[in-house]
Formats: sequence, structure tokens, C-alpha cells
Amino acid sequence: MVNRKNENIVMPHLVRHLEEDLITRCCVPSGCLHNIVQGGDTISLDDLENTVKVICNNEQCDFGQYMHNDCFMSWEASVLTFLKSCGRARSWSEKQRLQNLWTKKGYDLAYKACGCQCSRGHIRKDLNWNPPKSDDAAKKKKKQQKAAVAPPSMAKKNEILAAVRNRANSLSSTGSTGSSASSGSGDSPNLDSTSPNNSFTTSFRRPSKGKSDFGGIEKSRNLSGGLFVRRPDFSSFNVLPKHKINSYHIKLEDETNHSNDETRNFILTSLAANKMSHVHCLLCATSLTVYDRFPLVDGTFFLSPRQHTKSCIKVNYEGKDEFLGALCMACLEGWTARLKCRWCSVPWDGSMLLLGTMYAYDVFAAAPCCYERLKCNNCSVQVITMEQQRCASFSAFSRNLTCPHCRTIDRHFIKPLPTIYIASIGEK
Repeated sequence: MVNRKNENIVMPHLVRHLEEDLITRCCVPSGCLHNIVQGGDTISLDDLENTVKVICNNEQCDFGQYMHNDCFMSWEASVLTFLKSCGRARSWSEKQRLQNLWTKKGYDLAYKACGCQCSRGHIRKDLNWNPPKSDDAAKKKKKQQKAAVAPPSMAKKNEILAAVRNRANSLSSTGSTGSSASSGSGDSPNLDSTSPNNSFTTSFRRPSKGKSDFGGIEKSRNLSGGLFVRRPDFSSFNVLPKHKINSYHIKLEDETNHSNDETRNFILTSLAANKMSHVHCLLCATSLTVYDRFPLVDGTFFLSPRQHTKSCIKVNYEGKDEFLGALCMACLEGWTARLKCRWCSVPWDGSMLLLGTMYAYDVFAAAPCCYERLKCNNCSVQVITMEQQRCASFSAFSRNLTCPHCRTIDRHFIKPLPTIYIASIGEK
């Protein structure tokens, strides 16, 4: 007689029955991290608390639907690396890539890196699935909820009433201060307003003295010596279309991303060394105030090896001499200055650029529109083909490249603006 308890019955990739237990295998495409131990790649369907559910678009797939948390995070990191090199995602921040990855916006770009082990489909995270909690966790949560709704004692009631009075007094004094400040400034928006014009400012509290607007982060201003001011509100961005008034199009403070600090410190120290608290748009010459927190300016900064105008200042970035330039929000959106290619008449579009931060490449050279833009600066022969251009990243057009014809090493795609664009300056 066969002992069913010790028998290992193998089923196609997905599930094994061991008496009353139901077990599946971790379906991570990169290989389960727990497989170092025999049977370590298994997941009990009775205990899914520390797992992530995924969906394969192949209906006949039988390789499983669950991954260990750490296996999923390791695999997700590789998908994010792939997404970093894809189309419009190249201009996203790390936070934006992580937020967009499993939505249609990001997955449409990254699905090629999400191939399933069945070789006939692609997998994605199931955003509608929440891992079930264990019995102990459920009991603890229920106990906490019961304690939360328990009627307070008389002493507790007195404490609550006192706290409410203090809170009301505090709000009253803050409100009076805020109203006096608003009356002194004609264009400061009312942050409590629910009007459409204040849709962005209502999402954030006004920065208070001694505190940052983003999570109360405290950082010293020694780098700038107090040269740069704190942004009072975000009303200047209310002129943007509604779908752009968000953190995907406007750079905000993010205390979890250290590269943000490096970018901000680089810009502020470079401008402080030149004693500049304002910069000028290199297209329309509008004066732009530089702030000490993201968004740093009502526009964006960029680096180029060429000094397009005198408003671009010389800086040293990663050991190389570059020029730091700025473009205002109106010119990026095409409201004030409009540029079009001299040869193909395609307009330059800066509306896709993230506002308030800096790009480490020349934004005018980032997307050549025709073969004339791909010619060598020395022999005027095309350096790369249009097919190669489509596969290159935005920053690739700001790097040194050897011409295959005359062997000249140069940044061939960065040319004087008057030689490649026809500009028209007008009012919004």
C-alpha cells in the first residue's frame, strides 16, 4: 500500500497536493531566491501573507501566480532598469518610474522585460490583490479597532476637550497671520480656496518659517549663504493645463532620493559662486527667481558644452566644463518663444520637460528631427543614420562622437541655435 503522506505527486509546474496542503511554486522569471534550499521555491496557498500576486496574459499559462516578496522586489528592480532606457520614461525620476511601472503608462513601455516562464505571455503585478493577513494579525487588528471605539473615561474626555481648545486657538492665530500676509501680497493665492485656479496650491500647505513644505525636512542654507529665497506658494504653476499640475510634470522635494540633494546643491552652489539669485531665460530673457527647494525655478535648467547665450554660466560638472542655462515655463510650453527647424520646419517641443529641476544634457540637441541635424561639424557628412538616432537616449546627443568619415571627435549634434532654428518671439 502506498503511503500518500510521503508521496511527492508532481503536477504541471503549478500545484502539488500533499494530503490537505495546497502548494505552488514561486513563478519569478529570474529564478527564485529561496531555491538554494531543496523545495525552497514552494509557496503554500494557505499562507500568502508574504507574497505578491502576478497575472500572465496567456490564459493557458500554468506556471503560477505568486512570488515571494523578496523575489518580486529583485525581479522588479531589473524591470525598472529596463524601463529607464525606454522612450519617455528616460526623463522620469526613479519615483515616477516606480509609480508608473504597473500602470498602463509604464507597463506599455516595460512589458518586454516581463516575459513569463511559459514563453507565451507577459506578467504584471495584480494591483487589485491584497495578501491575506494571518489569524494573529487579524485578531490584533480587531482588538485595536475595538479599543479605538471604546468610550473614553471622564478624565480622558477632559484631556480631549483641552486639546481641542488649544488646537482651535492655534488655528485662529495661524489664520490671522495668514490673512495679513495675503493682504500684503496681491498675487498670493488663498490656499483654502477650492476654485480650479488654486487646484495645485490646495494640495500643499504654505511653507512656514523654519520648516520645509515637504514633510518638515530641515536642511541648512550654508551652501547659498541665504542668497536664495523660500518659495511662498505654487500659484505660478496654475497657468499650466490641469493635467500638468502634478508631481509628474513639476519636480517636488523627495527626501528618499539622495540624487535630488546632489542636483539641488550643484545648482545652488554654482549660482551662489556667481552671486546670482536670479537667472534669465536664454530664449526670451525673462528674469526667473531661483528658490532654495524644488521646484527650483519656474522653468528648468540644463547643461550644454556650448554657451548658447551670455546668460549661460560656466560650471564644472563631473570634471567637465559645461554651461548652465535656463528656460522659462512659457517658452517650454511654446507660449512666448517658438522654435522650428530651418530644414524640416518641425517645431521644437519643450513641454515634455520636467519643471523645476536640471537636465544634464543639451535639451535642444536631445531629439534631432531630420538628417541635417545629424551632420558632422567638420565635414558636414551624416555621422549616424536616422535609424540609429531613434535607438539612442536623449543624453547620447550631447556626448563626444567620432565622425566615421573625417575621424573628427566632437559633440556634433550640439550646434549654435541660430543655425538650426528659426525663432519667433511673441506674447502668450
